[in-house]
Amino acid sequence: MADKVQYGMVIDTTRCMGCQTCVVSCKISNQTPEGLYWGRVRSRDGEIPYQATGTFPDAKLAFRPELCNHCASPACFAKCPAGAIQKREEDGAVVIDEEACIGCGTCALACPYEIPQIDEAAKKASKCNLCYERTAVGEQPWCVLSCPGKARIFGDLNDPNSDVAKYLAEKQAIPFHEEFETGPSVYYVL
Repeated sequence: MADKVQYGMVIDTTRCMGCQTCVVSCKISNQTPEGLYWGRVRSRDGEIPYQATGTFPDAKLAFRPELCNHCASPACFAKCPAGAIQKREEDGAVVIDEEACIGCGTCALACPYEIPQIDEAAKKASKCNLCYERTAVGEQPWCVLSCPGKARIFGDLNDPNSDVAKYLAEKQAIPFHEEFETGPSVYYVL
């Protein structure tokens, strides 16, 4: 077992029905402004949700929920000129210090996953914080808790006895765009 906690999750796309409950629960719980979402659901095989791919009899409709990957080497952290992005020592969550953020958008441009966004009203960067206030007291992130398909498994990736580490090993989940070499903490079962 590694000494440091690194929270992350496995998203089992075979269990995701594309209902967007994760997106809605995140938006409500974090009170993000209109038009700003910390999560999204895309088609697993393309960018247009709810459009089947393939041809009969092999047509498919599959989804890929996306959120901040809370990377081991986050590109947003490396490029932020204000030092406003931090990787929390206690849980590995990548968070934005709103007081330090200058709203320049460098993090949004640097993230190869296109996750940080600029909150135009606040003139600050905004993104998923892995519900660190909840996880600090042993609760699940809202997107995990609300998923009706139980497609998200959350926990300490460095604890081989955690549910998420076991699921990761059993299902041979993979990160999205591993070639970006950021060390994502979100994995997918395809």
